Amino acid sequence: MSLTSPFPSVATILEDGVSSLGPGDASANSSMAADKLEYVITKEVLQLYIYSYLDRLLVTVAMPIIFIIGVIGNASVIVVFLRIKGMRTVTNHYLINLAIADMLFFLAAVPQFWILYATSPVFADYKSISRPYCKITMFATDVGIIVSGLTVIVVTLERYVAICWPHKFKQLSTRPRAILVCGLIWLFTCLYKIPTIIFADLYEVNLVWPESSNETDFDQYPRTKVDCSYCLPRAHKPCGRFRFSLTVDQFLLLMVIPVTMVLYTLIVLQLQRLSKSSSLRGSAGSSSTRMKKQVVRMLIVTITVYIICITPFRLLNLFDIFRHSLPPDITWVLVNTARIMMYTNSAVNPIIYNIMSDRYRHAFRQTFLCCIPSYVNVNGEASSDRKSKYTNNASTRFEYERSTR
Repeated sequence: MSLTSPFPSVATILEDGVSSLGPGDASANSSMAADKLEYVITKEVLQLYIYSYLDRLLVTVAMPIIFIIGVIGNASVIVVFLRIKGMRTVTNHYLINLAIADMLFFLAAVPQFWILYATSPVFADYKSISRPYCKITMFATDVGIIVSGLTVIVVTLERYVAICWPHKFKQLSTRPRAILVCGLIWLFTCLYKIPTIIFADLYEVNLVWPESSNETDFDQYPRTKVDCSYCLPRAHKPCGRFRFSLTVDQFLLLMVIPVTMVLYTLIVLQLQRLSKSSSLRGSAGSSSTRMKKQVVRMLIVTITVYIICITPFRLLNLFDIFRHSLPPDITWVLVNTARIMMYTNSAVNPIIYNIMSDRYRHAFRQTFLCCIPSYVNVNGEASSDRKSKYTNNASTRFEYERSTR
């Protein structure tokens, strides 16, 4: 069985769910009858159409938990950025852009699963979804994921210039320019994904169930379902051209892996050289190098998690594009795993920031736990019980001021 339509899109697995992998190639398992597709369902692929116990756990337990963590976490990062002036650095502008993209992804991709689960016993049945909602969610999900990928590349380039070319960094990396770059990323992505709005649509499909058995009465299931997909049938030439063009999405996002690996290798080598030279310049140089290392470590962890979480999704898309076959059991497991990993990637970044960065921890504490005294005020002021300690030690004060820029 081939890995099916309409899988190649960024949004398709996340929106159409596992059932999008069930029909197989249009020439094999589906046919046109009275302008309607027909999916012949065998017992071997039955789990790709009917909610299993694990599917119910994912929809009703795992997804809500990840959704709540992701939305609250990314919204908190945005609030901290807007409220704490000291957090409005060039790097943080890109991290806020990443948080906005993750929020868009969550709001577009997740709620529809609950709607579909509540309105039909068949997996990914869009009968209760309107055509505009189908188009908008596919477009928004695609945009959110591609903006995330491009932002990861840009923030890597920004750190590379800051560490390896510090003199050029002062000229090239400014906050107005960071805002402009983020705006251009959104503009490019929205224009690039306009075909998604054009081609995405609702398609009614006939379902041919296997004969009822002692275990299952298939008469209780509907005889038709509605797919939210790129144009069907898959063999249609205009649809085929558009689907093949979606390979650009996959390679565009997989490009993150070699680009970030090369640049962060160069960054780490440069930081090692700076560490050796800073030991000769005293505590001020050591403080600056330590702060740079902390930022780089945080970004490396963020991007490593991003790569690990998106790679299965990208590879499954490429499998479908090049028509590789997988057994239904493996397909079901891989799709569910890839979906959860995609959601986890969009939810975990705020947690990484708080674990890896002192500045983020202080900023979150100052924003949401303002009644609890903090060791350092992110805006550049020491807490009252520690202030004299900074003012009495000139070298520590200099180190502190450098760390809060």
